[in-house]
Amino acid sequence: MNTPATLYNLQANPGRPPLRVDVAVLGGGSAGIAAALAAAECACSVALIEQYGFFGGTATIAGVQSYCGFLTHGDRPEAAVGGIGRRVLDALAASGHEVAPRQQGSGNWIILLDPERLKRVLDTLVLAAGVQPLLHCRAVAVEQRAGRIRSLLCSDAQGLFAVEANHYIDASGDSSLAAMAVPQRIQPRLQAATLTVRIDGVEPGPAPDREQLHAAVLDYQRRTGQTLARSNGGFFVRLPWSQSYWAMMVDVDLPDASSPSITRAEIEAREIAHDYLESLRRQVPAFRQARLETSGPCLGVRSTRRVQSQQDIRAADALSARRRSDGIARSAWPCELHPLPGITEYRWIADPGWFHVPYGALIPVDSCNLWLAGSCIGADDEAFGSTRVMGCAFATGQAAGVAAALSCRSSKRAAPEQVRQVLLEQGAIL
Repeated sequence: MNTPATLYNLQANPGRPPLRVDVAVLGGGSAGIAAALAAAECACSVALIEQYGFFGGTATIAGVQSYCGFLTHGDRPEAAVGGIGRRVLDALAASGHEVAPRQQGSGNWIILLDPERLKRVLDTLVLAAGVQPLLHCRAVAVEQRAGRIRSLLCSDAQGLFAVEANHYIDASGDSSLAAMAVPQRIQPRLQAATLTVRIDGVEPGPAPDREQLHAAVLDYQRRTGQTLARSNGGFFVRLPWSQSYWAMMVDVDLPDASSPSITRAEIEAREIAHDYLESLRRQVPAFRQARLETSGPCLGVRSTRRVQSQQDIRAADALSARRRSDGIARSAWPCELHPLPGITEYRWIADPGWFHVPYGALIPVDSCNLWLAGSCIGADDEAFGSTRVMGCAFATGQAAGVAAALSCRSSKRAAPEQVRQVLLEQGAIL
């Protein structure tokens, strides 16, 4: 006798009551932190859902140890991000972490980050705001009717449970929530992925010069028979608090976000990192005793999805420094494109070096109560090269948090002028 197959059980544990909040935020990176804190400041109850055991997003999960996009490009930079982003910097400074911006050879400004210090600072800010953090928690499904999300089915070590909210914010970095709620509005977005590493055991002195890196690249190619995607040898920054180097030297192709594709990319990237470090030891005298302190901890995935919003930002909007009456954030990082592994292209924003993110870029088509933040906002591939960085993510996350909170008070979405007013009261730069 054949036993009927058991269907997958995508039901919340009946013995576990749902978590009910005003606003649920998926993703604890820059955008998610800003969204949660901003909504809490508007007197909303907030749940912040993060799949890892700490907050910080790309800065802590993918080892991107710098904030980009807080300042405009060039020798006379202008602040483009205030509000929650500025408060995070102030909290880092109060903890003893240096937050002075550093200008790079490209003319862009970055703020170096100690990921361990950042994790602790973000924990403190989230708890002080009364936000309910849900670490080691994943969203696996949505229940919705007529374009309105009614609950988010989440998974942790205790099983499945529901999070019920009036409004939901996708700050996942790769539009994970939007992909479940509005799959018909998702398009693929292809970007090369990068594995960052920290290297210690390097002798004091300047960073390796281009001649030394070129020699290391040639040595790698001779020994492995492979071409290093970053043919310039990579990007190296000495970290002032540890004397280790933070390096971006490994790019790999990532066609989609499936487990087989990411698994292949992770394993390939680690192999390249170890092989190339051996070439650095052989060709750069200061690296003779260098060792790989850590990688990642996971591959840096810029994006594999694009969500259609009510007002997608276009390349022309970004490059012409377009200003808007409904602007809810500034984006000041140049349009940085990574179309293939090893290729980085900059498209420069016209004076004054920033453009407005419109309110409609936060609103996905076909959803009544879902908001987009950070890398998830509506933008074409070129504009995305600017809006995806962490400085702008703080700004759009704060805007999404305020918009969601204000919309909890009404049966329809808050008006952009209301959102702008509260953002200004919270210290945002518009």
